[in-house]
Amino acid sequence: MSERTDRALALIEELAQGADADPDAQLSDLGIDSLAFAELALALEEELGADLSGIDVDRSSRVRDVLAAAEVEARAESDLPLAIGVLQPFARLVGGWALRWWFAMRIEGASNVPRSGRVILAMNHESSLDIPLGVVACPREIVFMAKQELFKNAFLRWWIRALGGFRVDRDRFDLGAIRTALAVIAHRRVLGMYPEGTRSPGELLPFLGGAAWIALRTGAPIVPCAISGTDRTRRARRPRGARVSVSFAPPIAVERVDDARQRLARAPAITAEVRKAIGDLLGR
Repeated sequence: MSERTDRALALIEELAQGADADPDAQLSDLGIDSLAFAELALALEEELGADLSGIDVDRSSRVRDVLAAAEVEARAESDLPLAIGVLQPFARLVGGWALRWWFAMRIEGASNVPRSGRVILAMNHESSLDIPLGVVACPREIVFMAKQELFKNAFLRWWIRALGGFRVDRDRFDLGAIRTALAVIAHRRVLGMYPEGTRSPGELLPFLGGAAWIALRTGAPIVPCAISGTDRTRRARRPRGARVSVSFAPPIAVERVDDARQRLARAPAITAEVRKAIGDLLGR
């Protein structure tokens, strides 16, 4: 085996807590989830200049798929998509007042969002309205993750990107989305995330660990944000039929952790803290 393959195998076994990484084993068999794969891919990129972004990876992928991808030279360092968020200030100016009036928006705790620097805004997700209303309520511009299903054609791709969105594939280990998220933080901007991973009207689902993991990797604080009222979409067809409340909790300080295994170990506790903060704001 080459040096790249040897190192990839060693990292897989390290993240799998010493389990024997047989080439035919599925990543799920070794306990490699999306965050562990992100650690693996970024470590190989940083140490060996390998690029794992070109493979379609999920929990059913095999170790041999990762080993083969480790032989590929890395592409240029990822940055923010071109012109992302370019129309967000204009949209807030033109449409913000209308959304506030239509939904009788009540905004609380906006001063909890740091006025500058890197921030992760973690929001619950009840409706597709959460995205524009969250953008209007937040005192700073947001670059947010959006499911790839919204990027159906060239116009929608351009429109969502111009409003500040970038795609994430929820069905695979999307290294491209992780790179973009880290680039948002590197540019000292606000990264908007929905830790539930999907819409959940009227309830709060278990949170995924991505926001906590990014915070641990970068040292960015997490601001929990609770949005309520957007699940009543039928009432939203008339003015003030659905009254929306957006509340921001004080930021949760997260110290940067340089060790990959410690990041993975600490992410669940921070995730639980974020979920509790949002649940408290929602009264659930």
